[in-house]
Amino acid sequence: MEIRKFRSEYKLELIPASHAGIFLGDLVWDPILGPPDFSRKGMPNTIYTAFLDADLMSDADWKDFRKENQDTPLVDAHFATRHVDVNVEFISELQHPKIGKISDEFKTEKLSKFTFRNLQMRGMDDLMRIKIDRFLEQMKASRWSDYDGSIRRVYLITELYYGTLRMLIEKQFSTELESSMMKADLQASGKSERSHAVEYEFSHDNVPFAMRIERVRNFNG
Repeated sequence: MEIRKFRSEYKLELIPASHAGIFLGDLVWDPILGPPDFSRKGMPNTIYTAFLDADLMSDADWKDFRKENQDTPLVDAHFATRHVDVNVEFISELQHPKIGKISDEFKTEKLSKFTFRNLQMRGMDDLMRIKIDRFLEQMKASRWSDYDGSIRRVYLITELYYGTLRMLIEKQFSTELESSMMKADLQASGKSERSHAVEYEFSHDNVPFAMRIERVRNFNG
């Protein structure tokens, strides 16, 4: 599944370079075409960092807000389906850490099917949205140049989506895959053998694969 197709079908952004350090409140540059950028020059890494830099928030407040977003509990995602199939031709571009651990040894084109299942999400609650909205109003009123120059055009992560990874491969490649997993010290949380194929399951380990983003200039608490 390509990024644009995923966006159209699920109204979410696929995270190509996914890692465990992505949290609610992080800022993203969305180029429309191509993958989102988490490290654009001049863009703060989080909305709270923008408030901190504008002297609207203390270091202690920054840590409290950041921790609150990190500790937001996981809940079941309300999708019409409980799984998301990803085009195996796109896997090499996904850069999900567990895929990355084996892709150097095991050619991902040997995968028959790749799916995110048991979908869960973390979402920014209404109180947090109101707090952010108030800080944004203060920043617009007193630090317009900082607001306009660093965050008005960027996007804010308000939801993150997680899912267990399932890989289906033909039996003839299973030994090769397990050898790659052993070299990468990667453990499957489940394995199911079928007549002609083997399915492996891996826990998400708090690594999101998709996100909902809202443009800061249109954000409303």
